[in-house]
Amino acid sequence: MFAHVDINNCYVSCETLFQPHLKGRVVVVLSNNDGCVIARSNEAKAIGIKMADAEFIVRKNLAEHQAAIFSSNYALYADMSARMMNNLARYTYMLMVYSIDEAFMALGNMAGIDLETYASMVSRNVMRDTGLSITLGIGPTLSLAKLANKAAKKHGRAVLVLDTKEKIDTETRTFPIEDVWGVGQAYYQKLQEFQIQTAEDFRQLAPDFVRQHMTVQGWRLHQELWGIPCNVIKDVAERSKGIESSQSFNTYQTELEKIEEATAMHAATIAVKLRQQNSMAMLLTIYLRTNKHNVKHDQHYPSITVKVPFATNSTQELTKICIQALRAIWQPGYNYLKTGIRATGIIPAGEVQFNLFKDYDNTKQQKLSGIIDDINARYGRGALRIAAEGYEKSWAMKQEFLSKQYTTNWNDIIVTK
Repeated sequence: MFAHVDINNCYVSCETLFQPHLKGRVVVVLSNNDGCVIARSNEAKAIGIKMADAEFIVRKNLAEHQAAIFSSNYALYADMSARMMNNLARYTYMLMVYSIDEAFMALGNMAGIDLETYASMVSRNVMRDTGLSITLGIGPTLSLAKLANKAAKKHGRAVLVLDTKEKIDTETRTFPIEDVWGVGQAYYQKLQEFQIQTAEDFRQLAPDFVRQHMTVQGWRLHQELWGIPCNVIKDVAERSKGIESSQSFNTYQTELEKIEEATAMHAATIAVKLRQQNSMAMLLTIYLRTNKHNVKHDQHYPSITVKVPFATNSTQELTKICIQALRAIWQPGYNYLKTGIRATGIIPAGEVQFNLFKDYDNTKQQKLSGIIDDINARYGRGALRIAAEGYEKSWAMKQEFLSKQYTTNWNDIIVTK
């Protein structure tokens, strides 16, 4: 048996955990640059606030309901997520962190154990130890566990166990096919052509028909909905095949110096991610974007992909290469709104291919990067960084409603009397 666990209204829950007087009120969290709604309390959902609603469109509605509005505080959310994951690990021999607020737990053979009681105990203990409310769905496959979780929310329950054929049949009979894990927009449109409305409709299709029209991924999903495991829990995170760092500016940027600072910051972010998974990158794509929605501005979307001389994860080397590439595509006279870097050609750090005609010794760079990582791990992200990233960062994203970093910044720790 498997359990799928997620934090209820994750970002909102993290905010209200440290400001409990907001519970029961309309609360929303906004995306980068405070652009769109990306998390809502149940009260916000009740007044019609939808995911991805632009802030300026729902501003009047939020004001009328005296809503609490927050900018994204990813440092807080990531730390609370880590606390929940560590807590869940106590109740399973294998935990797969699926996203910042979701995880799968392998439960193994739970013969003789009341799964409903067990899941309720996990839910209570996570709430006691972290203050976060979670929902658990349990089923014989990962897909059914995920389905059980969503069904639990629809029924207003904290736990739903699908451990018998009768329970699975009951839930799949009315469960919308578009809400099934793995059914994306393309699959959904195709299934609509065959008048498939529910998970049960999908289950009744012949396996060969599913394989023909939905490839092997669809066939695996079909098998899983019948309780036949095809997906497995992985206790080791897979190495990313591509890493991207990008961010919109808080206002249009026309100066190369400011965009270089942002590029250096993205290069440093990618370098850290590469080192965290013990990888190096061979290809880097640097790009610039103007605002395609602003018809009054001339548009320009340049990009360039460069191959580095030797695969690297050094902050210094990546920054130097990216800034040189940026200068190659930069053209003045445009109002740039976004820049980013995408690293591909990612290989394990121990598989760097040497060049017969060039010396390669990155020992010094590796030591320096290690020192940067150690200092930043102790004193906070960005405590030590290269000068090219700038200091004031006037281009940084808008965060007018940013809450405190209660658990990761000494200056923001709550003081009790």
